Amino acid sequence: MIEPGLDRRVDELRQQLLPLGYLDAGVNRFVLGPAIDTRPPSAIALLASLRVGCLAALLLGPAAAIGLNSRLPGLVTGPRDAIVVAVYLGLLLGSAVSLVAFLASLLVASLAGEGIARRARPWSRVAGTVVAVACLIYLTLWWRSANAGFGWAAPIWTAFALAVAVAISLLLGRVVTVAAFAVILARRGNVEAPGAARFASSSSSWKMTLSAALVAFAGAAAVLIVTAPRDPGHGARVPLAVVSSGLRVRLVAIDGVDPGVLEELANTGRIPRLAAALIGTRARLGLQDTDTIRDPARDWTTIATARTPRDHGVRGLETRRVAGIQGTVVAGEQSPLGRAIRTATDLLRLTRPAVASGNERRVKTMWDVASDAGLRTAVVNWWATWPAPLDMGSGIVVSDRATLRLERGGALDAEIAPASLYEPLRARWPAIRNNAGVQARAAAVSLAWGDADTRSALERSAELDAIQLALMREVSTSMPDLSAVYLPGLDIAQNTLLGRRDAALAPSVVAGRLQALRDYYIFLDRLLADVLSPDADELVVVVTEPGRVTAAADGLMGVIGRSAATKREVAGRVTDVAPTVLHSLGVPLSRELAGAPLTMLFDDGFARRYPVRLVETYGQPSANKSARSGQPLDQEMIDRLRSLGYVK
Repeated sequence: MIEPGLDRRVDELRQQLLPLGYLDAGVNRFVLGPAIDTRPPSAIALLASLRVGCLAALLLGPAAAIGLNSRLPGLVTGPRDAIVVAVYLGLLLGSAVSLVAFLASLLVASLAGEGIARRARPWSRVAGTVVAVACLIYLTLWWRSANAGFGWAAPIWTAFALAVAVAISLLLGRVVTVAAFAVILARRGNVEAPGAARFASSSSSWKMTLSAALVAFAGAAAVLIVTAPRDPGHGARVPLAVVSSGLRVRLVAIDGVDPGVLEELANTGRIPRLAAALIGTRARLGLQDTDTIRDPARDWTTIATARTPRDHGVRGLETRRVAGIQGTVVAGEQSPLGRAIRTATDLLRLTRPAVASGNERRVKTMWDVASDAGLRTAVVNWWATWPAPLDMGSGIVVSDRATLRLERGGALDAEIAPASLYEPLRARWPAIRNNAGVQARAAAVSLAWGDADTRSALERSAELDAIQLALMREVSTSMPDLSAVYLPGLDIAQNTLLGRRDAALAPSVVAGRLQALRDYYIFLDRLLADVLSPDADELVVVVTEPGRVTAAADGLMGVIGRSAATKREVAGRVTDVAPTVLHSLGVPLSRELAGAPLTMLFDDGFARRYPVRLVETYGQPSANKSARSGQPLDQEMIDRLRSLGYVK
């Protein structure tokens, strides 16, 4: 119930605000609209704060969307995503500003006391100043994040961005000040005209506004300088001087290798080629962290970039797509709470399952770096290589979605780069697949692959591996300086046969499956016969990971061919793979890398002739992605991975 006399005081509020100039400006009239009617001060504070929140949503939503895109690079893939994200963030930040303005207005009104003519001015300005400073710091830090800290390396653009941040902050501070002052008037009644007039005139002084803007700009610039990283500028391309070693590097990645089984078969002489590559000169790659859950997208991106998951951005195979947005966000750890949240948001249609992609990767891979250095590169089937970039130079990318596109046809959606490769590969796809099947069957001759279910799982894996090798041969006719292919077959077969948790298996069945998996090592040894036979100018690097079943085992990196040392074993990390490969090609190494080249794997002459050279940075990946006109194979990719046991 409104107290006696309050209606009269609130009715007089309009007459008090009009001569003070608060209802002259359009923004002020918008914010103070609730003060015109007969309402209690709390209602005026609430409704004015809601209007302040609307202004904040319009101003802060787009700014926040820019910053969020840099922190979650896979989230925004186009203008539509940016608009939806800006709406989401505008609602969130507008609500927060409304709450702060409401509480600030009531607080300063309660603290102003009876001497309103003296205290209304400073207290209302305190409320506005707090909001303005908080907003300015927020926008400055978002700007720093959105531009990877290049800051004053681009002074004109940075000065413009800070000027916009200052303008937004001062505007929000001004409207909060006005709202707080109106609530004080409504709460305490009439004010002395001289004091109120001084407040109005000083508040609207252009000199004071300009001074506040200059101080705010200087403060924002100082925050940007203090918080900016000390790294040099991060352009899409950084000049790299290559000191050619005359080597071409062939990188073969095999997932699911158990070092114990490998050594057992090598000792019996049943895998001579794999033994030469992985038992002679090699490095044992210890776990990068204490996480016992292996994730192929995360782990193989770490190998390709020599950066930790925190840096490269690919945290897991499973991601989520937010409703209305084409981009993705990381799904989070596989904790019970995380699963419950994901299930709830999926049921509410706020999110839906998605798969990790190159949109989330924030750093360059080894083939990106080599291509930037002017070397010819080709990569086939590596995790998180879709969408393939447009500006790979002389590089070729056959992404992890390429086989799906070749099977289904239709317009290319960045599954292969350069795009001119697609039509020739599509025309030859039936022959490529048929030849891969022939090679897989030939390599599997005389191998006992157990019962029907076991044989089916291994034959599927064998065909997958053979297809990737066939695609690599198709795109490597120009003899690339660096070629890389990822073979998932052993990990898929191993997870299918041994990774089930829903039913116990009889000992005889387990024994039969273990023997079949041992035979798959023999199959790989035969299938890779030509790949593991380096030419005179080649260095073959074989990298293995234990896969999703044998999570505690080490990975391996073996080298064979020109400049490889003889019979050496060293300790290393998964982040040492890319530096070792780049160093062997004569490419300088970035100080940002989490690993170092394992020079002991090379002979002494190579180490003397080619010392390690360093540069500060490789820069960030180019934002210039491939032209995408085809229908994305998102659901098809999820279905494929589900059938292979990667997602549930």
